[in-house]
Amino acid sequence: MHRDSTSFEKGYPDEDPPARFANYLDTIYDNRKLIAVITAAVLALGILYAFLAQPIYRADMLVQVEQSADSSATTKNILGDVSSMFDVKTAASGETQVIGSRSVVSQVVDKLHLFIEAKPRYFPVIGRWLAEHSDSLSKPGPYGYAWSKERIEVSQFDVPRQLYGRLFVLTRGPGRDYELRYRDIALRGTIGEVLQATTIHGPVTLLVDSIDAMDGASFTLRRLSPVVTTEKLRKELAIEAPAKDSNVIGVSLTGPDPQKISEILAAIGAEYVSQNVRRKSEEAERSLAFLQAQLPELKHSLDSSETRLNTYRATHGTVDLGEEATNLLQRSVTAQTKLMELEKKRGELLARYTDDHPSIRAIDAQIQIAQREADDVGRATRMLPPLEQDVLRLQRDVTVGAGLYTTLLNTSEQLKLVKAGKAGNVHLIDIPAVPEERIRPKPVRIIAASLVLGLFLGILTSLARVLVFDAIDDPHEIEMRTGLPVFASVAYSRREEKLNRIRRRSGMKNMLLASDSKGDHAIENLRGLRAALEFAMQKARNRVVLISGPTPGVGKSFIALNLAAVMGASGKRVLLVDADMRRGVLHGYMGGDRGPGLSDLMQGTSRSEEIIRSTALAGVDFLPVGNLISSPSDVLSRPDLQALASELAAAYDVVLLDAPPVLSAPDAVQLACLSGVTLLVARQGVTGLGELRESIRRFTKIGLAVRGVVVNGQRLRPGRYSYDYGRYRYSNRTYKRRETEMVQ
Repeated sequence: MHRDSTSFEKGYPDEDPPARFANYLDTIYDNRKLIAVITAAVLALGILYAFLAQPIYRADMLVQVEQSADSSATTKNILGDVSSMFDVKTAASGETQVIGSRSVVSQVVDKLHLFIEAKPRYFPVIGRWLAEHSDSLSKPGPYGYAWSKERIEVSQFDVPRQLYGRLFVLTRGPGRDYELRYRDIALRGTIGEVLQATTIHGPVTLLVDSIDAMDGASFTLRRLSPVVTTEKLRKELAIEAPAKDSNVIGVSLTGPDPQKISEILAAIGAEYVSQNVRRKSEEAERSLAFLQAQLPELKHSLDSSETRLNTYRATHGTVDLGEEATNLLQRSVTAQTKLMELEKKRGELLARYTDDHPSIRAIDAQIQIAQREADDVGRATRMLPPLEQDVLRLQRDVTVGAGLYTTLLNTSEQLKLVKAGKAGNVHLIDIPAVPEERIRPKPVRIIAASLVLGLFLGILTSLARVLVFDAIDDPHEIEMRTGLPVFASVAYSRREEKLNRIRRRSGMKNMLLASDSKGDHAIENLRGLRAALEFAMQKARNRVVLISGPTPGVGKSFIALNLAAVMGASGKRVLLVDADMRRGVLHGYMGGDRGPGLSDLMQGTSRSEEIIRSTALAGVDFLPVGNLISSPSDVLSRPDLQALASELAAAYDVVLLDAPPVLSAPDAVQLACLSGVTLLVARQGVTGLGELRESIRRFTKIGLAVRGVVVNGQRLRPGRYSYDYGRYRYSNRTYKRRETEMVQ
């Protein structure tokens, strides 16, 4: 499609902007090396962690909580199973709190001395891993670091409270001796003997039971607070609440030592069961004390009732009860027995509960019903003849007293058995076993996760880099954001990178890409720039072209050197001027020294025909930067420089000025006053849009216009840039094929 010069200079406003998603893909592709480095680093860390991290194991056990009938139920009398009186129904979910309670855990901490931390002193990072893969004891490393299966057993270690948590170092000496150190404290002791010493901090007591290590091996000792240790262990315990309608509780513990965590969990289970049994025994003991206090009263009451009955019979003789009286006697005995059982039961429950407890309220309701039944029997009894009433009452007292006394006597004997020893209502179904497989780290998972995380961080870093630094990525973006046309996109050249390495190694700088590789992508792009520049110079006031960039490192000198070579090869007479009077380096590439040159010409100390040098490049002459001056800006402000520029332009087809960076010094803006065409060089991934805009603004402030931008270091990409660069690759292959055909 044809575009006129107006649309060209405005940057093709009718073109559609590139897709934003495509920009992200391009950014990822451009930063593929950075992404690879970050991914490799994260993957390496993941591999190190997977194999060097301390393995963690898990031990577990199952606890069953038996559900039994509520002792408050009055459907059972005292003649029933006495043990059920103390198997109060307990919800399994409530037992989860009992297992992890301080009363259970603190006993285990004290029993196993968990507040004493004693372990080998390993070399940082790799010491533990080496010890795990060692089969036998070895000589300690430097500073006593452990390398193998060293072990220490400490059963007593008491220090002042202010030293809780502080690190002591114990070093094994010859024979059974050892040395304990902490800052300025140095104590000597013997294995198997209690070490007692008084220090500036207070008394220290230590009992080392055994040390399995060679002489010189060191260990770390730490005395912790029992309260802190208990709370830490409670947090580490994982107690699973039972599922609905289940009475099984799962308990697990994780840690680096499989033998130790199994031992701790087994001790917790044993202590929990033991406390459950003790609670039942204590309840039985309280009930037994209550019954033993009641038995003498019942015995006395029974004896009195029997005496009254015998006395009555001796006085009135034997009286036979009628059928109605016999029935009333049976009803009265049942009612009175039930009433007394309920009253005794209520007294028993009051030893554990208050009057407002649901069990007490339920039994009070049963007592009212039993009392009404007894009152009904009493009213019916009063309808009998007086003799039968007396016999019935005395017979009832004896029968009820004897039955109740016998029942309580039997109950007392059973309670003695319960007190002596009774299995609780909780049982260990699965005792903890020593785990053999680690639960973490999982090497395969960690390596896979590290790979994914590395890729994610690499991509995130590359995208953040673009967003934060606002670096130029797409030539279309320059045209849309600045309104300037992109005259050319010069491809990144691997050959130029190789030439740079050769220059640094050999010190030979007169090696140009345009002379070494005429078919390189970058040189092809510069040929396109040559054509665009010739078109732009047709409307320029002179044939002086200034080439600069916002900042150093964008490759403006590379563009100027190779553009001069390309234009000279097309038959034009080109003068390449090193106009960077602060850090000019072009003389190194062209051969020769710095001066005399441009600075001398501007000051009038030399004439142009004396200092302009011919070069090995066809059609190209060179004007070096000249001797360094203290204030280039002052020299560039001289009024006769315009005439000097016109003189040089008249002698050549093109004068290329390699100017200093715009944002580093004002020289480039001053030199632009002498030129007809000003080009800015921007490097992909280096130059920011803000830097480019500020450079343009500085030219605009003095009424000068920047004609266009040259994008340097453009990377060949798959996708939407493949068409642009594909034609260059096609041309390159075409040249080679034609050369081959000519040779053949």
